[in-house]
Amino acid sequence: MAGGMKVAVLSAVGAGPWSWGAGGGGAVRLLLVLSGCLVCGSGFDPKLFLIFLLGLILFFCGDLLSRSQIFYYSTGMSVGIVTSLLIIIFMLSKFMPKKSPIYIILVGGWSFSLYLIQLVFKNLQEIWRCYWQYLLSYVLAVGFMSFAVCYKYGPLENERSINLLTWTLQLMGLCFMYSSIQIPHIALAIIITALCTKSVEYPIHWLYITYRKMCNATEKTVPPRLLTEEEYRIQGEVETRKALEKLREYCNSPDCPAWKTVSRIQSPKRFADFVEGSFHLTPNEVSVHEQEYGLESIIAQDELYEETSSEEEDLDSRYPPITQQNSFLT
Repeated sequence: MAGGMKVAVLSAVGAGPWSWGAGGGGAVRLLLVLSGCLVCGSGFDPKLFLIFLLGLILFFCGDLLSRSQIFYYSTGMSVGIVTSLLIIIFMLSKFMPKKSPIYIILVGGWSFSLYLIQLVFKNLQEIWRCYWQYLLSYVLAVGFMSFAVCYKYGPLENERSINLLTWTLQLMGLCFMYSSIQIPHIALAIIITALCTKSVEYPIHWLYITYRKMCNATEKTVPPRLLTEEEYRIQGEVETRKALEKLREYCNSPDCPAWKTVSRIQSPKRFADFVEGSFHLTPNEVSVHEQEYGLESIIAQDELYEETSSEEEDLDSRYPPITQQNSFLT
């Protein structure tokens, strides 16, 4: 299984249904497979476990990674650092004559380069300890050039290209999961389970959205609470104050055409005082507003409404409605 699961071999006690051989006196090989890192046996390989975990991430997060700019630049820089040796050998092969014996050596240079890269990774700790200055300079130089190339072409924007990258990452994830599991049958079962889980994700999401819509449709919509007169007045004052502050900030900013604005208003001095922080209304305007929309006007409107309703009641009492009764002879 993942993490380097191995087979536990136990000695047989006697003949039975679990033994092999004609006489039934062979060894009993008991395979205990658990889905995880727990094994009954001799080992746990952290490298295989990390490969399996990387495969899971690539398969289930391939769509997100293919659209991520961080993944794009980091992958481009990593690929540039690893494959720079192959690029150097390819460039050197262009300058060599085709009939030269050195060209024959360069024909197999690709395999040698891969072997050299593998050798470098195996002895990376020793190389870093002895030649860390050169290694750091190489990584910085090649990483910067790789970043420049990625920045020049930019991340993928075409939807089809993003889909191709997503499918490639998911296929790589399946390959990593298969290669990290030592038992082929278990590997195929896990891959099939991953594919089914990924395929079932979209119908489950659609069913969840449909369920939420049905619940929202059946629920009774609660009407919003109406504001009281005092709340309405306070909210109006707060919003008016915010709008006036935004207007002052805009008038003081360089984006405001000052001369054009001044030419359109009737009182430039009053506008200048407002921008400097003065109140936007004069005392006369405040008194007129209080008379029309203030508390006095509300009381006057209530008194007028009461007088009108009392007059209507007097008219109804003086002139009662006439009703006609129809009698039918039997």
